[in-house]
Amino acid sequence: MCEILTYSLRSSNKNSNEYYDTISRFVDSWIENIMLQYSGIITGFCEYLRSTGEFDRSIKEVSFEFLALGVFLREYGDTARRLPAWSNPIFQLLISLRKTAPITETFSKLLTGWVWSLVRIVSRKKAGLNEIQSLINWLLSCGENTKAMRFSRWNDFISNTNILSLESFLKIVVSLADDFYQASSNALGKYTKNVEYYCSSIALEHRWKYDFPLVSKALLEYHLGMVGTEVLNKVYRQRFLSTKRKIVIVPPCMSAPEIRCKAIQTPYGASCNFCTPSCRVNQITKMGEKNEFEVFITPDDLKVFTPGGGFENIGVIGISCVLTNWNGGWETESMDIPAQGVLLDYVGCKYHWDREGFPTDVNIIKLQDVLGRKSNS
Repeated sequence: MCEILTYSLRSSNKNSNEYYDTISRFVDSWIENIMLQYSGIITGFCEYLRSTGEFDRSIKEVSFEFLALGVFLREYGDTARRLPAWSNPIFQLLISLRKTAPITETFSKLLTGWVWSLVRIVSRKKAGLNEIQSLINWLLSCGENTKAMRFSRWNDFISNTNILSLESFLKIVVSLADDFYQASSNALGKYTKNVEYYCSSIALEHRWKYDFPLVSKALLEYHLGMVGTEVLNKVYRQRFLSTKRKIVIVPPCMSAPEIRCKAIQTPYGASCNFCTPSCRVNQITKMGEKNEFEVFITPDDLKVFTPGGGFENIGVIGISCVLTNWNGGWETESMDIPAQGVLLDYVGCKYHWDREGFPTDVNIIKLQDVLGRKSNS
């Protein structure tokens, strides 16, 4: 088995089949609990969205958003309140540079790491700020625009309705996150037992690097990510299955080492050239040829799949780590593309998690199930 850096869906097993049974049961019970216990808040938020002309989200998705907001306030609220006002425009500029001028990527990432380190040194807690707005500002500084947008609607809801005061809402949502911590640790802790060690040791080597906010993520966010992928898969399932064209997006860490990988660059991400039979991307691409789905290695920007850009009536499956997968579901939904997520069984890329890097893997049976078809191989 590969070294377990942070999490492993396989735990001590040969595959991740047990994990998928566990997470399915856990999500069904927990989301049902949120829907019942906080029905007044959930229903009120849905009505508020409809009154503003925003698209109507399902009760399950709204319940998960409510949980996610609580988790982020619990884990990062204090950090967010310490973010200096001057730093946000700088982070926004550096993020924009990486997108609009790729040639600056190395420099902008280096500078981003330095600024984050400086922020941690000089930051001081600021009084009198709306805690949710502080969190939104912090997420924008981290490049987490999709989460910031979702949580901003909750901030608007509390500010513009009389259902609850901000203080009462914060107590409720953070209390929910506390309960989730206990329940998720009991149910999912066996899959994330190395996270806290990694954050307290290896992640500290990234303190001056741009990816420190990623590799130092709290344990509870891993559990939230597991729940998020499962919930959004259920919410977007029927829309995904109704699409005619299926695309699977795989991360570069699943492919053969760079020195061997001969993938061909396309406007939609790299396409496998079948250079290494043992490569998992090679195997999934061949499976796609037999089962009528396409495979691309993660593009620089998901917007290449926007309807009207050559891709019509498509459904996307994103394969990525626990921390990023569910956010990808929200990003594609914002582009009116129904998506499904499949988690990497473990992390191993050299860009973030391991100095040397090693190939990651995915549960093929789960991928086939999410696709709604079986392999003909």
